[in-house]
Amino acid sequence: MWRVHWTSSAYPPNAFNRSNIAPWVDARTLDTRTTAIPAQGRFEPVHDPAVCPDGAALGGYLYLGLSVGAVVAEGILRGQDIPPDLIIRKRLLADKSLTQLVLDDDIDIAILDGQRNLIRLGQDASLTACTWRDYGQTRRTATDILTNTPAAHGLRYECRHGRNELALMLIDGRTAPALTVVRSAPLDVDGWARDAVTASLLDDFNLTSG
Repeated sequence: MWRVHWTSSAYPPNAFNRSNIAPWVDARTLDTRTTAIPAQGRFEPVHDPAVCPDGAALGGYLYLGLSVGAVVAEGILRGQDIPPDLIIRKRLLADKSLTQLVLDDDIDIAILDGQRNLIRLGQDASLTACTWRDYGQTRRTATDILTNTPAAHGLRYECRHGRNELALMLIDGRTAPALTVVRSAPLDVDGWARDAVTASLLDDFNLTSG
C-alpha cells in the first residue's frame, strides 16, 4: 500500500488522524462566494452525534492507495488542471513524499467498488465520483455502512481521479490495523520515489513530469 503525504508533517505516514476529524457539513447549497469550501474528505467518519449517533466509535481514519497510481491520482493530480502539453510540473511534488506500507495482519473491509457491490448497498457510482459538494452525504453513507458492518476495519473504493485505481480508508476505533512503513522518500529529489511517480504518470495517465 502507498501514501503521498506532506514531507513536513509532524505525524508518521502510518498514523491515523484521531484528533482532527473535520466537522460534518452539508455543502450542497453552500455559496462559495461567502463561505470557504469545507475541509472534509469523502469518507472519513462522522463524529457528530446529531448526524451519525454511533460514528465517533469508529475512531480515527487513514487514507491509503493500493497502487502508486492511486496515490498519484489522489495525492498529486487531485484538484489540478491538466495542461494541454500533458506535462506535470515538478512544483506539484514539492514538500511531498511517497511511502510504501504493509499491513501486519489480514483485515476485513467493506467493498464499495464495482457495480454489483454498489447495488448491493443501494448505491451507485456517485458515491465515489461526486465532488466536494456531496461529501457530507458520502461521509454519512460511509459511516452508516461501517457502523452496520462491525467486522469491517475500513472501506475499499475506486479513486475518482484515477478510475482504474483502488484506495482504502481505514479506521482505528475497533482493533487498530497495524501498518509497517517499508520505505519512504521525498518526491522533490532524485530517487526511487520520484522514479515510481514519474513511471505512474506515464503508464497510468499518459502524462510526463517536467
